[in-house]
Amino acid sequence: MQLNEPYLIIDIDGEKVIFFVVLFNEKKNFKVLKKIILETTGIQNGRVINIETFSQLLKQTINSIEDDINFFFSNVAIVINPNKINCLNVSGYKKLNGSQITNDDIGYILNDIKKIILESENNDYLVHLFNSNFSLDSDNLENLPIGLFGEFYNQNMTFFLVNKNIIKNIKSVFNNCGLNIEKIILKTFAEGINLLSNNQSDKNFTIIRLQKNRISVSLFKNKSYVFTESFNFGFNLIIRDISKLCSLKIEEVENLMKKIELKNVIKNNNETYLENSFFYVSPYRKIKYQLILDIITARIEELFEICYKKNTNIKNLKNSDTIYIYVDSSEYYKNIQYVLENGKYTSLECIFNSNIEQNFLGGVNGACELIGKGWEKEAIPISHKKKSIISDFFSRLFS
Repeated sequence: MQLNEPYLIIDIDGEKVIFFVVLFNEKKNFKVLKKIILETTGIQNGRVINIETFSQLLKQTINSIEDDINFFFSNVAIVINPNKINCLNVSGYKKLNGSQITNDDIGYILNDIKKIILESENNDYLVHLFNSNFSLDSDNLENLPIGLFGEFYNQNMTFFLVNKNIIKNIKSVFNNCGLNIEKIILKTFAEGINLLSNNQSDKNFTIIRLQKNRISVSLFKNKSYVFTESFNFGFNLIIRDISKLCSLKIEEVENLMKKIELKNVIKNNNETYLENSFFYVSPYRKIKYQLILDIITARIEELFEICYKKNTNIKNLKNSDTIYIYVDSSEYYKNIQYVLENGKYTSLECIFNSNIEQNFLGGVNGACELIGKGWEKEAIPISHKKKSIISDFFSRLFS
C-alpha cells in the first residue's frame, strides 16, 4: 500500500462482488474513490465456481475502473466469506521461574504452535492469527507483558484457516487478471473491525448475519476475533415452513414477505386475513396474518437456539449479551427485527441496522481500516532463520 495512491480492494461474498478503490492519506485514513457492486454466476457462497466467468467479470470491471481514474493496478487486497472456516483456539505457555518475559519468548511460543497447527491442518491455509489473551501468574493482561517478571506465562491464540483449494481458485482468477494478492481478509473479521473502529461497539460483542441459505455467528472478545461458525440454512427454512403450513407456493410466500410488514398489520387487528391478491397460484383460503407471524417467530427462535443460545461451541467464549444482527435481505428485515425484539430474546441487546447496503459494505470498510492501520490483536509470526556460528558471531558483533 502506497500513501496517496489508489488502492484496490475486492470483496467476494455470496453471489456479489464489491470493487472498492480507496486513497490512504498520511494519517492512514481512507477516502473512497470508486465503489461498484455487481452480481455474477462465477461465484457461489463466497467461493469461485467458474474461473472463466469470474475472471472475465474482474478484467472488464478493473479495466473500466483503470480507464476512469487513469491508474493501473498491479496489487489487490481481497475480502472473502467462505461457508466453512476452520477456527482453532490454542494455548501456549512458558515457565519463567522468576525470569523476565522477552520478545523471543513470545515469538517462540507463537511460531512453535503455528508450525504444529499447519502440519496437522495441512489441507488448510492460514488467513488470520490472533493473540486473544495473555496471563501472567493467573492475572489476565490487556497487552503483551514484555519485560515483566513472573513464574508462569500463558498465551491464548486463535487461528482462522480456510481450505487451500478455495484460496488456490481465487489466486488462479486474480493471476488471470495480472493482479498480485497482497492480503486476504475474512469478511467476518473486517465487519468487527468496522464496528470497533467507528466506536459502534465495546470490546466484547457478537455478530449474527442472517442470509437466505446461511447463518454465521462471529464472536469478538477484548477486541480480538475469537470464534466464527457458519450454518448452511437461513431464511429458506422460514419460507418452506410458511409454504408447507399454509399450502402456499414458494414464490407466493416470497412475494408475501416482500410486501407485508406484520407489525403494522397485526397491531391493528390480529384477526386480519391475507388478501386475495397473494393467492395468484394457489386457491384462496382464509389464512390469518397472526399465523404467518407465529410461524416466523417459532422458526427464528429455533434458529437462534441452535446457532447462539444453546451452541456448545461458544459456551465458554460468550461474555457479552450485545448482539449485532445483520439481515442481508431487506424484504425480511422488518419482520425478523419485530420477532427478535418482541420474543423471548428481549434479555439480549439486539442491535439492528436497517441500512442493508451499509451492512453489506461493513466488510470493505473494515478491510480499509485493517490495511491502513493494522490491528493490535492480530499476530504476525516471526520467521527465525538458522545462522552458522560465524554469521551469528558477526551479527552479534555488529548489532
